[in-house]
Amino acid sequence: MKKLESFLKQIQNAKILDVGTGNGNFIRIITALVDDYSEIIGIDLLDGVIEGCKESFEDSRINFFKMDALNMDFEEGTFDLVCLSNSLHHLEEVEDMIREMERVLKPGGALIFCEMMSNNLTKRQKSHLLIHHFAAEIDRERGSYHGDTFTNNEILEILNEKSILTIKDAWDLTYPKRDSNSEEEIEWLSETIDRVKEGIKDIERKKYYEKKADKIKKHINKYGFDSATQLMVVLK
Repeated sequence: MKKLESFLKQIQNAKILDVGTGNGNFIRIITALVDDYSEIIGIDLLDGVIEGCKESFEDSRINFFKMDALNMDFEEGTFDLVCLSNSLHHLEEVEDMIREMERVLKPGGALIFCEMMSNNLTKRQKSHLLIHHFAAEIDRERGSYHGDTFTNNEILEILNEKSILTIKDAWDLTYPKRDSNSEEEIEWLSETIDRVKEGIKDIERKKYYEKKADKIKKHINKYGFDSATQLMVVLK
């Protein structure tokens, strides 16, 4: 986090856009590290998450809008910093998305990508990966585009190929490791896995996912859970 904090502190009075903001988690990371920003805007297509974010953030400088990230309502060169967090693997039209992010970026501004990666993980972190891939497979089963997690090299290759900007820096973002998880946390993870498979109605497919869910739960019970390492990439 210190490297991200150092980078953010170089941009004074920044205007920041968080694309595909979801629950606003990346905005929370930013605001925990710095307070020198003029405005942060989060956009998403889901009404529920936008309304939830509006209720969760009380800072008048932070605003949320329902908006198509492939066709934003912002003028060219609006933002000092444009962010995309843990969404790269959700994109069918990666190049179009990056091009639109570049369009609304000020000259000299930076794109930040923060993406969970699938390699170099501990067995505890692999629990996070297994849950994510489980959810991605079920989303695909239900007709939604949701890719598996990329390796760090795959993330860099995608950004290097699809963006007209240059990768200026990249580093691992890790969260504090713990020796154990509470019983409540393990139970919550198990319930989360069960909720993910609720949408499968076909009996045979449901049996397949129930077996897969049981394997993931056994892995978590044996090794525990830690958040997977994320790769932070800065392009300018």
